[in-house]
Amino acid sequence: LGDRHENTLIAISNLGSFLQDKGDLDGAEPLLREALEARRETLGDRHPNTLTSINNLGKLLEAKGDVDGAEALLREAVEGLRETLGGRHQNTLSAIHNLGLLLHGKGDLDGAEALYREALELCRETLGDQHPNTLTSITNFGTLLKDKGDLDGAAAQLREALEGSLVVFGPGHPNTRTAQQRLMGCERAPAARRPKQGPNDRCACGSDLKFKKCHGRPR
Repeated sequence: LGDRHENTLIAISNLGSFLQDKGDLDGAEPLLREALEARRETLGDRHPNTLTSINNLGKLLEAKGDVDGAEALLREAVEGLRETLGGRHQNTLSAIHNLGLLLHGKGDLDGAEALYREALELCRETLGDQHPNTLTSITNFGTLLKDKGDLDGAAAQLREALEGSLVVFGPGHPNTRTAQQRLMGCERAPAARRPKQGPNDRCACGSDLKFKKCHGRPR
Protein backbone atom coordinates (compact mmCIF):
# COMPACT_ATOMS: atom_id res chain seq x y z
CA LEU A 1 0.00 0.00 0.00
CA GLY A 2 2.94 2.34 0.55
CA ASP A 3 3.96 4.80 3.25
CA ARG A 4 1.28 7.36 2.38
CA HIS A 5 -1.76 5.08 2.20
CA GLU A 6 -4.29 5.93 4.89
CA ASN A 7 -4.39 2.34 6.17
CA THR A 8 -0.64 2.52 6.68
CA LEU A 9 -0.98 5.83 8.48
CA ILE A 10 -3.70 4.42 10.72
CA ALA A 11 -1.37 1.57 11.68
CA ILE A 12 1.51 3.99 12.34
CA SER A 13 -0.71 6.23 14.44
CA ASN A 14 -2.12 3.28 16.39
CA LEU A 15 1.36 2.02 17.17
CA GLY A 16 2.39 5.48 18.33
CA SER A 17 -0.64 5.71 20.60
CA PHE A 18 0.07 2.23 21.97
CA LEU A 19 3.65 3.18 22.83
CA GLN A 20 2.43 6.38 24.45
CA ASP A 21 -0.08 4.47 26.57
CA LYS A 22 2.64 2.13 27.81
CA GLY A 23 4.89 5.07 28.68
CA ASP A 24 7.36 4.94 25.78
CA LEU A 25 7.00 8.61 24.85
CA ASP A 26 10.26 8.80 22.92
CA GLY A 27 9.25 5.79 20.84
CA ALA A 28 5.79 7.21 20.22
CA GLU A 29 6.87 10.67 19.09
CA PRO A 30 8.49 9.82 15.72
CA LEU A 31 5.52 7.65 14.78
CA LEU A 32 2.96 10.32 15.61
CA ARG A 33 5.05 12.91 13.78
CA GLU A 34 5.30 10.66 10.73
CA ALA A 35 1.54 10.11 10.67
CA LEU A 36 0.85 13.83 11.03
CA GLU A 37 3.34 14.89 8.35
CA ALA A 38 1.99 12.35 5.87
CA ARG A 39 -1.62 13.32 6.54
CA ARG A 40 -0.87 17.00 6.06
CA GLU A 41 0.62 16.11 2.65
CA THR A 42 -2.05 13.66 1.50
CA LEU A 43 -5.26 14.85 3.20
CA GLY A 44 -4.63 18.50 3.99
CA ASP A 45 -4.53 20.40 7.26
CA ARG A 46 -8.29 20.42 7.86
CA HIS A 47 -9.14 16.77 7.22
CA PRO A 48 -10.59 15.11 10.36
CA ASN A 49 -7.84 12.46 10.37
CA THR A 50 -5.16 15.15 10.17
CA LEU A 51 -6.78 17.03 13.03
CA THR A 52 -6.83 13.83 15.07
CA SER A 53 -3.09 13.46 14.44
CA ILE A 54 -2.51 17.08 15.44
CA ASN A 55 -4.42 16.53 18.68
CA ASN A 56 -2.58 13.26 19.40
CA LEU A 57 0.85 14.79 18.90
CA GLY A 58 -0.12 17.78 21.01
CA LYS A 59 -1.10 15.53 23.92
CA LEU A 60 2.17 13.61 23.56
CA LEU A 61 4.24 16.80 23.65
CA GLU A 62 2.35 17.91 26.74
CA ALA A 63 3.14 14.58 28.41
CA LYS A 64 6.82 15.12 27.54
CA GLY A 65 6.81 18.59 29.08
CA ASP A 66 6.93 20.59 25.83
CA VAL A 67 4.06 22.84 26.85
CA ASP A 68 4.61 25.50 24.18
CA GLY A 69 4.79 22.94 21.38
CA ALA A 70 1.72 21.17 22.73
CA GLU A 71 -0.28 24.38 23.07
CA ALA A 72 0.36 25.38 19.45
CA LEU A 73 -0.87 22.01 18.18
CA LEU A 74 -3.88 21.82 20.48
CA ARG A 75 -4.96 25.32 19.47
CA GLU A 76 -4.64 24.32 15.81
CA ALA A 77 -6.73 21.21 16.48
CA VAL A 78 -9.48 23.18 18.25
CA GLU A 79 -9.62 25.79 15.48
CA GLY A 80 -9.68 23.17 12.73
CA LEU A 81 -12.30 21.00 14.41
CA ARG A 82 -14.58 23.99 15.03
CA GLU A 83 -14.39 24.80 11.31
CA THR A 84 -14.82 21.28 9.95
CA LEU A 85 -16.96 19.36 12.45
CA GLY A 86 -18.62 22.15 14.40
CA GLY A 87 -18.53 23.14 18.03
CA ARG A 88 -20.86 20.38 19.22
CA HIS A 89 -19.04 17.39 17.75
CA GLN A 90 -17.49 15.11 20.36
CA ASN A 91 -14.04 15.37 18.76
CA THR A 92 -14.26 19.14 19.05
CA LEU A 93 -15.36 18.96 22.68
CA SER A 94 -12.48 16.60 23.46
CA ALA A 95 -9.99 18.97 21.86
CA ILE A 96 -11.44 21.97 23.73
CA HIS A 97 -11.16 20.03 26.98
CA ASN A 98 -7.57 18.98 26.24
CA LEU A 99 -6.54 22.58 25.58
CA GLY A 100 -8.30 23.69 28.76
CA LEU A 101 -6.39 21.09 30.77
CA LEU A 102 -3.09 22.29 29.33
CA LEU A 103 -3.83 25.96 30.11
CA HIS A 104 -4.97 25.01 33.61
CA GLY A 105 -1.76 23.08 34.16
CA LYS A 106 0.42 25.98 33.01
CA GLY A 107 -1.39 28.44 35.26
CA ASP A 108 -3.47 30.30 32.67
CA LEU A 109 -6.61 30.02 34.77
CA ASP A 110 -8.62 32.62 32.86
CA GLY A 111 -7.87 30.96 29.54
CA ALA A 112 -8.71 27.55 30.96
CA GLU A 113 -11.96 28.79 32.50
CA ALA A 114 -13.35 29.99 29.18
CA LEU A 115 -12.65 26.61 27.58
CA TYR A 116 -13.95 24.60 30.55
CA ARG A 117 -17.17 26.61 30.58
CA GLU A 118 -17.67 26.09 26.86
CA ALA A 119 -16.96 22.36 27.04
CA LEU A 120 -19.23 21.88 30.05
CA GLU A 121 -22.12 23.81 28.54
CA LEU A 122 -21.90 21.82 25.31
CA CYS A 123 -21.56 18.51 27.15
CA ARG A 124 -24.70 19.28 29.11
CA GLU A 125 -26.56 20.15 25.89
CA THR A 126 -25.39 17.23 23.79
CA LEU A 127 -24.76 14.42 26.30
CA GLY A 128 -26.83 15.26 29.37
CA ASP A 129 -25.88 16.13 32.94
CA GLN A 130 -24.88 12.62 34.00
CA HIS A 131 -22.86 11.44 31.02
CA PRO A 132 -19.32 10.41 32.08
CA ASN A 133 -17.78 13.12 29.90
CA THR A 134 -20.06 15.75 31.44
CA LEU A 135 -19.17 14.62 34.95
CA THR A 136 -15.46 14.85 34.11
CA SER A 137 -16.01 18.38 32.81
CA ILE A 138 -17.89 19.33 35.98
CA THR A 139 -15.07 17.98 38.17
CA ASN A 140 -12.40 19.83 36.23
CA PHE A 141 -14.38 23.06 36.21
CA GLY A 142 -14.94 22.80 39.94
CA THR A 143 -11.24 22.22 40.50
CA LEU A 144 -10.43 25.31 38.45
CA LEU A 145 -12.84 27.46 40.47
CA LYS A 146 -11.16 26.23 43.65
CA ASP A 147 -7.76 27.19 42.24
CA LYS A 148 -9.13 30.65 41.45
CA GLY A 149 -10.42 31.04 45.02
CA ASP A 150 -14.14 30.72 44.26
CA LEU A 151 -14.75 28.12 46.96
CA ASP A 152 -18.54 28.38 46.95
CA GLY A 153 -18.73 27.94 43.20
CA ALA A 154 -16.20 25.12 43.33
CA ALA A 155 -18.07 23.27 46.06
CA ALA A 156 -21.33 23.46 44.11
CA GLN A 157 -19.71 21.99 40.99
CA LEU A 158 -17.78 19.30 42.84
CA ARG A 159 -20.85 18.30 44.86
CA GLU A 160 -22.78 17.86 41.60
CA ALA A 161 -19.91 15.84 40.17
CA LEU A 162 -19.80 13.60 43.24
CA GLU A 163 -23.55 13.00 43.30
CA GLY A 164 -23.58 12.19 39.59
CA SER A 165 -20.51 9.97 39.85
CA LEU A 166 -22.08 7.96 42.67
CA VAL A 167 -25.03 7.23 40.39
CA VAL A 168 -23.10 6.61 37.17
CA PHE A 169 -19.87 4.99 38.39
CA GLY A 170 -20.58 3.82 41.94
CA PRO A 171 -18.76 4.66 45.20
CA GLY A 172 -15.51 2.81 44.50
CA HIS A 173 -14.78 4.17 41.02
CA PRO A 174 -11.66 6.36 40.60
CA ASN A 175 -13.76 9.18 39.12
CA THR A 176 -16.02 9.13 42.17
CA ARG A 177 -13.07 9.15 44.54
CA THR A 178 -11.49 12.05 42.65
CA ALA A 179 -14.66 14.14 42.92
CA GLN A 180 -14.98 13.26 46.61
CA GLN A 181 -11.36 14.13 47.43
CA ARG A 182 -11.53 17.44 45.60
CA LEU A 183 -14.79 18.37 47.29
CA MET A 184 -13.30 17.55 50.69
CA GLY A 185 -10.26 19.68 49.88
CA CYS A 186 -12.52 22.54 48.85
CA GLU A 187 -14.56 22.34 52.04
CA ARG A 188 -11.44 22.21 54.19
CA ALA A 189 -9.90 25.28 52.57
CA PRO A 190 -11.80 27.94 54.58
CA ALA A 191 -11.05 26.14 57.85
CA ALA A 192 -7.37 25.94 56.96
CA ARG A 193 -7.23 29.73 56.76
CA ARG A 194 -8.70 30.30 60.23
CA PRO A 195 -6.27 30.99 63.08
CA LYS A 196 -5.57 28.24 65.60
CA GLN A 197 -8.03 28.44 68.48
CA GLY A 198 -8.66 26.81 71.83
CA PRO A 199 -11.98 25.12 72.55
CA ASN A 200 -13.30 28.04 74.62
CA ASP A 201 -12.17 30.82 72.27
CA ARG A 202 -14.82 32.70 70.33
CA CYS A 203 -14.83 31.19 66.84
CA ALA A 204 -13.08 33.30 64.21
CA CYS A 205 -15.74 32.49 61.65
CA GLY A 206 -18.03 35.14 63.18
CA SER A 207 -20.70 32.81 64.54
CA ASP A 208 -20.30 34.28 68.07
CA LEU A 209 -20.06 30.72 69.45
CA LYS A 210 -17.20 29.11 71.28
CA PHE A 211 -14.91 27.23 68.90
CA LYS A 212 -15.77 23.83 70.44
CA LYS A 213 -19.47 24.48 69.77
CA CYS A 214 -18.98 25.83 66.26
CA HIS A 215 -16.24 23.73 64.65
CA GLY A 216 -15.60 20.94 67.09
CA ARG A 217 -12.05 19.90 67.90
CA PRO A 218 -9.41 22.60 68.40
CA ARG A 219 -6.70 22.56 65.79
